[in-house]
Amino acid sequence: MAHKHSKLFCGLMTILGSLSLSTETQAGTLTFSNQTAASGINVTHAVPVGAPYPPMVGGGAVGDFNNDGWQDLFVLSGGTQPDKLYINNGNGTFTDQAAAWGVNVVHQGAGASVGDYDGNGYLDIYVTSYCPAGQSPGPGNHRLYRNNGDGTFTEVAAAAGVNLAAPIADGFGSAFGDYDLDGDLDLAMTGWAYQVGGNRLFINNGDGTFSNATADLNYDVTQMRGFSPRFADMDLDRYPELLFVADFNTSRYFVNKRDGTFEDQTAESHTGVDLAGMGTTVGDFNRDGYLDWFVTAVFFGSNTTTRGNMLYMNDNGKHRFMEVSEAANVSDGAWGWGTVAVDFDHDMLVDIGETNGWNPAPWTNQMNRLYMNNGDGTFTNNAAAAGFNFTGQGRGLVNFDYDNDGDQDVVVFPNFEAIRLYRNDLTGPDTNWLRIFLDTSDDPGLAPNGFGTRVIVTADGITQYGYLHGGCNFLSVSELSVHFGLGGATDADVRVEWSDGTITVLSSVSANQTLTIASGAARGPVGDLDGDGIVDPSDLERMTGCIKGPQGHIYTGCAPADWDSDGDADLADFAEYQLAIEVGP
Repeated sequence: MAHKHSKLFCGLMTILGSLSLSTETQAGTLTFSNQTAASGINVTHAVPVGAPYPPMVGGGAVGDFNNDGWQDLFVLSGGTQPDKLYINNGNGTFTDQAAAWGVNVVHQGAGASVGDYDGNGYLDIYVTSYCPAGQSPGPGNHRLYRNNGDGTFTEVAAAAGVNLAAPIADGFGSAFGDYDLDGDLDLAMTGWAYQVGGNRLFINNGDGTFSNATADLNYDVTQMRGFSPRFADMDLDRYPELLFVADFNTSRYFVNKRDGTFEDQTAESHTGVDLAGMGTTVGDFNRDGYLDWFVTAVFFGSNTTTRGNMLYMNDNGKHRFMEVSEAANVSDGAWGWGTVAVDFDHDMLVDIGETNGWNPAPWTNQMNRLYMNNGDGTFTNNAAAAGFNFTGQGRGLVNFDYDNDGDQDVVVFPNFEAIRLYRNDLTGPDTNWLRIFLDTSDDPGLAPNGFGTRVIVTADGITQYGYLHGGCNFLSVSELSVHFGLGGATDADVRVEWSDGTITVLSSVSANQTLTIASGAARGPVGDLDGDGIVDPSDLERMTGCIKGPQGHIYTGCAPADWDSDGDADLADFAEYQLAIEVGP
């Protein structure tokens, strides 16, 4: 496809998105149907007597484990029966192949995440676990399933150095991400026990092993009651921050210092005010180009410090946020757990799904939440009308397109209950879409599956921003795609900003397709700000605009201008531009 200049969006918007984001698009009819039985999924979560944290677990992960183009599902059963690996048959059904793949293990598992940690082209699975069946809970039982690429996994956690995090049986959510931008996936994990230290950061050594890099957080992680970690680039300098959602007012916002270390800026960023943080997701809810942060928590009542969910709106990438959950109508999620951010109805606005549950009342028998984005800084809970009506003890939550029809379906992982698969049956006009996967297999300098890549889609004059990450929702991880609703648009311009600063631009991409974009030949060189394949005077003009940005801040779309990777587009980079243009392509 032809290269095309893409529009930079560097203007200011209000935090709440009070400037209307509405379009002429008329939303389709969004309904969900329970397809659990029809799909062949049949597992009830149960935890044996004496297990740690019995009411707090229940999760799984999505991934295309056999690379056939259909998303599969790994489910943690809890410890009374083997875990399940549901391989997608491509016809709306799944078959449990856990035994054949070598993951039909009976153990007290908590959460799971996916990522190709060894770069062999196949997704691996990391599992937090307390002990195998028949043993007492204890440390050193976390599991890393290496995908052999032949329909089998091999458990290698001890050899890889990630089986042990805390000196006791502890561990909840985990997430992969390339925080040092060296092309391999690092690992963050959480632990809930106080003053124990189950929250960990592991750096990938590039040889199939990891090293403990927790000290590089420059924070006493024993003070955190961790549940859900996530790597996400919140300031557009390409280096992902590390967001930890944790219980008892211990959530933390760690800024990536671009030298292999982090700095705790929770207080400065005005985040971490969630009293009982559980689950987490990120999304650009007001289409200003910056990721916002949604945290599920316990709702005790309005106008208190314990008012429930938090919605932290990003103030233009300055590591400063405004908490707007009450104004946005998303604070009351009951006892919230897993959450996802995706455009469920394809109206070009990112929505929020949440599962919840706890005993006793008033948190028991609460329905899931489906916060539909109104485009004016507010959301409307449409769970009942849409049939997203699970009222049990939800814990993990994932979104994925299991039937490859373009809209995002949802799985709820309950605690001591049967798993639920809700198919998205979106109908009506103006419900077009794009679903994008990223292929970095030919470039060892980029993380597998495009972790850390930013994707910008423009259709009908509206620009949307997506980000590929494998963050933990709560004990669970969603599909590794970047999904966009396109409303009534029949095509879109796509700009891919790879994590090394290079760009791929595709123009007039037809709507309603799943697209895999590969790095490599189609990628422009570093400094190619307009994506035409060369560094020339037109890029120099854009570079000037980047330098005019605030000190120490990379404007939207300006990351490729940072030639020396110091996080700033500045005069040093400007000199490199001049030299490149003088030398020529």
